Amino acid sequence: MKSIQKIEEGKEREQPFEALLLSLEEFFTLLVRRYNSTVEDELMHMSVQKTTHPNGDKRLIVATSQWAITVRGREESVDCFIIPATEIMTLPDSELPSRNKLTLKVHDRDLGAWKVSDVVVTGDEMNALMRGLFKDVVSRTRSDIDGMPEPLRLIAAGYSFAGVVRALVDEKHALVQKIVDQQEVILSSLAREIHDVVLGNVMLLQRSLASSNSSEELHELVTEISSKLREICQDLYPRDLRDCGLRPLLSELCNSASKHLGCPCLFECPEEIPTFPSEVELHIYRIAQECLNNVAKHADASRTKVSISVDHNLFIMSISDDGKGFSLSESSQGRGGRTTAGGSGTGIIRERTELINRLFPAKVWFDSKPQKGTKVVLELSTVAREQGEPESL
Repeated sequence: MKSIQKIEEGKEREQPFEALLLSLEEFFTLLVRRYNSTVEDELMHMSVQKTTHPNGDKRLIVATSQWAITVRGREESVDCFIIPATEIMTLPDSELPSRNKLTLKVHDRDLGAWKVSDVVVTGDEMNALMRGLFKDVVSRTRSDIDGMPEPLRLIAAGYSFAGVVRALVDEKHALVQKIVDQQEVILSSLAREIHDVVLGNVMLLQRSLASSNSSEELHELVTEISSKLREICQDLYPRDLRDCGLRPLLSELCNSASKHLGCPCLFECPEEIPTFPSEVELHIYRIAQECLNNVAKHADASRTKVSISVDHNLFIMSISDDGKGFSLSESSQGRGGRTTAGGSGTGIIRERTELINRLFPAKVWFDSKPQKGTKVVLELSTVAREQGEPESL
C-alpha cells in the first residue's frame, strides 16, 4: 500500500489540510477495499465518502454500520473523531471534544509535514496512526454486533438489505437509461438519413416535376410524400427540441396528432413554462407522444386534449381522451380508478417517468374506465432532486 507521504508527492500546491484529506481518501479507499473483500458480514462492511459543510469544513468519513471515523479539515489543522454511525447526519454537533482521537497540525507547509503534540510524523507513522483508528472502528463494530440481540441484528441486516435493494434499483435505472439512450441514437441516425438523403432526393424529384409538364396529380403525390417524410423525421427524433423548447414541440405534436387521429387534439399550455435539462424534456415529449400513439391505436376517440399547467413547484402534463378506455387491474387500482401501475401499452410511459424521477421527483397516474375514456397525468417537480434524496415525490 502506498504511504501517505508518497501520495503527497507531485500534488499541486493547495491548502495543507485539503492535500492531506485527499491523501487520506486514497489511503482509506485502498484499505477499505481490501478489508471488505475479506469480510462476509454486510454489517461489518465499510464505506468512504467526502462531504463539505456549509461552514467550509471538509470531511472524510469512513464508516461501518455502527461506527465512523470523521476526519475534519480546517485552516492548518486536521481533527479525527470516532462517533456512532447514527450521528453522521448531525455533524458537526456530533464531533464532541471527548470523541477527538487525533489532532494534526501543520509543521511545514512546503514539505507537507504534520505534527502530533509537537512530534513530527513521517509517512509511515501517519499510516500507523490511521490504521489504528481504522482498527478501533472495526473492533467497536464487531463488539456491538456480537452483543446485539437477534431481533435487532435482523433489523440491522434489513437496513443492509435495503441498501442492496437500492443498489439493484440504481443498476436497473442505469440499464434502462442506457437502452433509452441507444434507442434515441438509432432514431436520431435514422431520422437524419431520411431527412438528408431520402427527403433530399424527393425534393429534387419535386423540382424536376415542377419544371416539366407532368400531371398535377403526380406533382401532388410527390408533395404528399415529402410532407409525410418530414412528419416521420419529426416523430423519430424532435431535432428542434433544444432550439425551440418543449412547448412549441408539444404544440406541433398535437397538430400532427389531429391529422392522424381524425379528431381534434387540443393543446392548452401557458406561454411560459419551466425549462428542464434536455434529457428530461425529451422524456416528457416521448411520454406525450406515446400517449397519443396509444389513443390512435386503441381509443377510437372523438376528442383528445393535452394540457400543461404549473402549480407552485409542480409541472403537470395531462393527456385525456373520450375513447374506449380500459379496465385497470384490481390489484393496482386506487380510489376512483386511479393507479400508478397502468395497463397495456403503458410500459414506456412508466419507464420514462422513472428516469425523470432520478433527476426530478416525478409520478405518473392513469385514470380509465371502459367506455369512459382515459387520462394520463405526469406530475413533475420543477426542483431538481438532491443527491441521495429518496425517490419519492
